[in-house]
Amino acid sequence: MKKINTINDYLRWRGDLTLAHAPFNEVDSVILSMCAFLDLAGIVPAPGELGTVTFHDAMARFNKTPEKSKRFGAIIPDDTLELARQAADCPRFADAELFAFENTIDEQREMQFAALSFRLSDGSLFAAFRGTDDTIVGWKEDFNMTFMSHVPAQDRAAAYLNQVARQFPGGIRTGGHSKGGNLAIWSVVHAEPTVRQRVIRAYSNDGPGFSREMLESSEYRELRDRCITFVPQSSLVGMLLTHDENYKIIRSAQTGLLQHDPFSWDVERDHYVYLTERSAFGEHSDAAMRLWFDSMTAGERQTLITDLFEVLESTGAKTLTELGDGGLKYLAVMRKTVAGYDKARRKNMNRLLGRFIAAQFEAAKADK
Repeated sequence: MKKINTINDYLRWRGDLTLAHAPFNEVDSVILSMCAFLDLAGIVPAPGELGTVTFHDAMARFNKTPEKSKRFGAIIPDDTLELARQAADCPRFADAELFAFENTIDEQREMQFAALSFRLSDGSLFAAFRGTDDTIVGWKEDFNMTFMSHVPAQDRAAAYLNQVARQFPGGIRTGGHSKGGNLAIWSVVHAEPTVRQRVIRAYSNDGPGFSREMLESSEYRELRDRCITFVPQSSLVGMLLTHDENYKIIRSAQTGLLQHDPFSWDVERDHYVYLTERSAFGEHSDAAMRLWFDSMTAGERQTLITDLFEVLESTGAKTLTELGDGGLKYLAVMRKTVAGYDKARRKNMNRLLGRFIAAQFEAAKADK
């Protein structure tokens, strides 16, 4: 990875500046958003419970928990824990009051939802929504977004924001990385009118988009100027589904899908380093995904996603880490599951997956 200034560097430079000296900014948003990946159950009060705990004290207690509670799984950057420790020790965030930690995995409803709220020293609230974690059900919910008008985590995000907004007054910001960014914007758009009036900003850090219906709603138009999405130049995740054109392109030191990692984003003082256009790879990948999605009906997308995740779930694994650790044993189970499908079902899976390969070739030709 090329040498850049990262969000860790930002905390070393500006962590000694309180919000009274330097107002909350976009880099602060991704730092607090990544803290939502920590398992703070039993340390931070749950939604509806009274009381708060300072960020500094919460991390002091978290550092004493068993090592297994500090493992994020296969896809969450390992730097996340050190970032949270650094944030909790700096004057900018040490005295922030943490409350309303929730982590819900509901396999029956196909929902993965987690959030953490901060009462900051400037009197504002920040609701941080966790992105997709290591769980297979979390990934399935992401894919469900391609054919459902809304998913359970989105409904819960709006209810969560209404709940924490009642606990304290003041302006409201929301934020999240990946799916958490989608939830951050969804929550403010679908919040109660009195909550929407308090919204200062909703930050989506390389989060997927929304349906055209939501982007055309009066509630979204009311908040449009307060919702902002950041995408790295080769973003794939952040360009999924439909996006408002109100997004900013930021420079990443990584390539391809690895640019989704916020620790690869280039920071200058209190903002990211912006670019004027996306990379050729990003445009190509975006075009290929859109060609593929557009080639299928919502019903076909649902069938394909159901079948693919049924194959993964047949292993009994609950997380991507477990799936990877299963190695050849799990691969054999998945092959057996597919072999058990009738000929028509296997043919349909191959046909829909074949369209993905065809879309890649078509997008590559268009890119030339």
